[in-house]
Parts: sequence; C-alpha cells; structure tokens
Amino acid sequence: MHFKKLAAVAASLLLSLGLSLPAQQAHAEAQKTKYPIILAHGMAGWDEIAGLDYFGNELGVFALDGCQLLEINGCNDDVSGSQMAEAFQVTSLADSETRGTQLADKVQSYMTTKGVSYINLVGHSQGGFDIRKAAHLLKSRKGYTVVNNLISISSPHRGSPYAKKLLDKYALNGSSFCWNLAWDGTPANDPCGVLITKIADVLFDAVNQQSVTTRNNIIAAGKQLVFNDFDAKDGVTTGAKAFNAKYNLKNSAGAYVATRFRSLITAQDDGNRNPALSALHTVLGYNADGDGYCAGDCDNDGAAGTGDGSVYDMDDDGLVGVNSQQMGGRLQYNSILGFLDTMTETTVTAVDDINNPSSIAMTSQTAIIKQDHLDVVGVGPDTFDELEFYAAINHYIAKAGG
Repeated sequence: MHFKKLAAVAASLLLSLGLSLPAQQAHAEAQKTKYPIILAHGMAGWDEIAGLDYFGNELGVFALDGCQLLEINGCNDDVSGSQMAEAFQVTSLADSETRGTQLADKVQSYMTTKGVSYINLVGHSQGGFDIRKAAHLLKSRKGYTVVNNLISISSPHRGSPYAKKLLDKYALNGSSFCWNLAWDGTPANDPCGVLITKIADVLFDAVNQQSVTTRNNIIAAGKQLVFNDFDAKDGVTTGAKAFNAKYNLKNSAGAYVATRFRSLITAQDDGNRNPALSALHTVLGYNADGDGYCAGDCDNDGAAGTGDGSVYDMDDDGLVGVNSQQMGGRLQYNSILGFLDTMTETTVTAVDDINNPSSIAMTSQTAIIKQDHLDVVGVGPDTFDELEFYAAINHYIAKAGG
C-alpha cells in the first residue's frame, strides 16, 4: 500500500476521534492546468453520491480537489489548490449519443459560468466514448477546437467482450426474455425483465434524479459497448464501430476535435481482480483473450481483434481487452516513491482512426497499468493510489500547456 493511502487511512481514524492532522498546502511541484479538467464517469457511474466521488479514493476524496492553505477537509496535496476541475453526472445507463450530449451541455454551461474558452476532458470506461461525442458537439457549437487534451482511461473504444456475453446470455438476441423493457412503469412480462427494470430505476432514483432527466436503459448501454451492431432487426444501428465512424478523432470536415488525444491502458491477471469482476467471469464462464490483432471482430466476441491463444496473461482488465483501449497516443504511468508520479509519452503507434488501429496498438503490452477496470476509480479493495494517479494526469496536462 502506498504511503499516501496509509496516511489517508490514518487521517480518517483521527477524524473519527474528533482529531485532525495539520492542514497542508499543495505539493511544491504541483502545477495548475491552464484550462479546467472535466472528468467523465463510466457505465453505471456517478459524479458524487453519499459523500463518495467516482474519481477519488476509497475515503471519498475527489482526486482533483487540491489542498488550499489551512484546508481541513480531505484534499489532494499533489494538486494545486486553485486547480479548476469538475465531474459531471450523466445518465448512468444509456448510449453515448445520449450521455455525450448531456456532457457537452454541462461542459458548455460550466465554461460560461467560469468564463473559460477551452477545456480538458478525461473519461473512464464508457466516459471515453462520451468525451469524444462532447468534443464533436463543442467544436460544432463554438466553431473552434474547444478541447485541448482528450484522455481516455480503460475505455472499450473497440468494444468489450463482456458486454456481448451479458447480452447474449440474458437478452437472447431480441426475444422477450430480459429484453423488451417498458419504461412507463410496466415492465416486460418476465421475471428477469422485472428485475432489470427495478435495478435501473433504483440507479436512476439514487444517482441521476437530481441532475439528468433521461431514464436509464440498461440494454442501450450494453449495446453501446459491443463492437458491431448487436441486432440487425431492431431498426437502429448500435455499437462501438458505428459510433467510432461518426465520432472519430476528426469531424466530417477532416478537422481534429481536440488538440491532443491520449489513452491509458489497464490490465490485470486473474488472481488480482476485483471480486465483483471475478464473480462476473464465473457467472459468464468466460475470460477474454484481448491482445490479438484484427481490425474487425474476427472471433465474434463483441470486441475488435482476436486472441493470441492465452486467456490468462495480462490482456484485459476484467471488462476491456488491451486491443480495445488505445485511442490516439499511449501514455506511460510512472509511480515514483517520494516524488510526484508522472505520465510520459510512449513510442507505441498512435491510433488516429479508431476502427483501424495498427497491430502494435492492439497487441503491445507497453505501458499497461497493472490494475483492473475498477481500481483506477477508487473501487476497492486495492492498493492503487488514485490521488497520485489523477494528480499525474493533472501534471501531464499542465506541462503540455492544457
């Protein structure tokens, strides 16, 4: 466990006893970005609920809440106290056309309130789709490139095999079982449909109600993360492939929608994954083999690429394969004991066309962060220092002039 995580636990214990540690100012090396950073959550995510931030540590500290002079609340002393950063709630379970539009609307309002003309977007998981959609909309609305840095973390840009496995198992390719969910209060006439509707409603009531009006749709959310159109008979084209063609790094006029595109890639071996992810694999009876090259979905598992023959190496993070996660250039996360962690560029071939990555981009394990899909957003148990990780992203953007 990292020193800061131990220190945070100690601070929590002291606070529970009515005591506190001395307040700290931001680390002397912490840099403030030129433009605000907006964080976009993944599927079934939230911004802040019950005092816990999606982008934070297990104690609920928002990862980009910099420490100010004499601050007594939880903060990140590797981030400048004047750093501008925010995380916005979008509908937890929806497609990224919906979520990305909501994000763009909220970012635009935020920019007006703060009086800023540019922004940085960082998205985890499905948030990586959402920030691309938002970047396209913001450029179209404003008439210039609004987004400076667009960074995805653990994002299934070319699909997730687990999304397709879940839909195949419980949706039965369009039959009434767990599929035709009515959102007017009358669920489908089957037990699984009732259960899924209730789960989605609970998530909506607990998380979304105060900030968005679009109801959850767990099926639409799942179909977003399958590479190809999941059901050719449902009258709508879905999936990552179609979304990527519409919301690539460039708009229809051939202009980039952000100044810089980067991605961070996660993978973990089977013995170190979150128990919830291990349970999912047990239920599905499936482990992804996600580090083989193929531009399309050659093995029909729901994600572009194929396998290399070994399902037990560091080829996926429990939800997303290595061959799906790179967009733009690939960053290396460097955890440095006693100093600010850093993000550095790698020489792995950049992915300029998301649907047509190079074989190296789909198979290379260079710069993989050895964590599962949930570790990087503070869902324990883990020993990952989320505050240092996001501080490193913040520092990278500041050094890049964002």
